[in-house]
Amino acid sequence: MVNDNVNLDSNLFTVYHQNICGLKGKTDELISSMSPNFPHILCLSEHHLKHTELDQINIEGFKLCTVYCRHTTKRGGVCIFIQKGLKYSKINVNKYCKDQDIEICMLNLKTISFSFHIMAVYRAPTGNFNLFLNRFDDTLKSIYRANLNLILCGDKY
Repeated sequence: MVNDNVNLDSNLFTVYHQNICGLKGKTDELISSMSPNFPHILCLSEHHLKHTELDQINIEGFKLCTVYCRHTTKRGGVCIFIQKGLKYSKINVNKYCKDQDIEICMLNLKTISFSFHIMAVYRAPTGNFNLFLNRFDDTLKSIYRANLNLILCGDKY
């Protein structure tokens, strides 16, 4: 069971990333792999689901807060779940996304003692690497400010 205590210290803050290769039917296994030290943030790549399917996923103690689902091809996608009770704001980065080339979602987590931007990123092995680099750079420029703390979760860059 996820700890209901959401008072965070930046030294105790945890983020978990997993390339899940299809989330449907794997939530029990996922929870089991994280127990007993549940992270505050759960970033998943290659969830393989559509928005309506993701809305039906229940990971006890967590809330789905931001997601990118593919529009034209199957599989892929990224999402971020956050422990219930934590305050966050979703950062809309959809205009930088392109199926297979760059799939990203992002949030900002603010507590009394710290603030982090957390980004989940995926690029298919067949994706256009130059397009990925250009749009990734554009994304970072769009959110940049002094003292920006960024946690980047992903694979296959």
